[in-house]
Amino acid sequence: MRAFPRTVLVVEDDALLRELLASALRQRGFTAVTAASASEARAVFRATDPDGMLLDVDLGPGPNGFDLADALLADAPGAGVVFLTALPDARFVGRGRDELPPGVAYLRKSSVHDIDGLVATLDAAMKGSVDTSMRHDRDDRRPFAELTRRQIEVLGHVAMGRTNAQIAAIRGTTVKAVEETVTRAFAALGLRSETAGNLRVVAVRRLLEELGPRLTPHDREDGGS
Repeated sequence: MRAFPRTVLVVEDDALLRELLASALRQRGFTAVTAASASEARAVFRATDPDGMLLDVDLGPGPNGFDLADALLADAPGAGVVFLTALPDARFVGRGRDELPPGVAYLRKSSVHDIDGLVATLDAAMKGSVDTSMRHDRDDRRPFAELTRRQIEVLGHVAMGRTNAQIAAIRGTTVKAVEETVTRAFAALGLRSETAGNLRVVAVRRLLEELGPRLTPHDREDGGS
């Protein structure tokens, strides 16, 4: 088995997954250090100066993985970064297609089938040689690729059980504008009036099936990250 004498910071708020990832990396010769939050990650990063980082995006309350990467790369631009997340792409936390740091890899958890593929991506990120196969956020076949950022934001409110009137008040638009956005979002998801069940319920169920029970599309009314 090839040894990788490099240090990787694993930032993942799920304790079991965090330790599984760290253990697998250690078995392959990495020095793996871990953190459960952005604040903890900053302290570990300063103490270890890692060669690479394996970051979840949704880290609970506070800064997300993108925010964390921005902050850490400002001080250490040479560190390799791999985002490992359930999110199809960065729009689900309010970022555009080209608003991630250059040279990073982006892997969807459901599309990573073995640790060797993950190690290969980490190796490429640390060498500055990430290729298009390591950017799952740019794969046109990813879930919800057809949705616009505005549709994702409105669906986030729908997922939280808000009415069109409440969404309009939050967004500063008319109810009619929200209704049209919701209708177009449902159409993009392939949902029509003849779809069995309440369309809002069906849409939310589909989001939760893809993103997991904790994750809904970008919703920033409370100013969180």
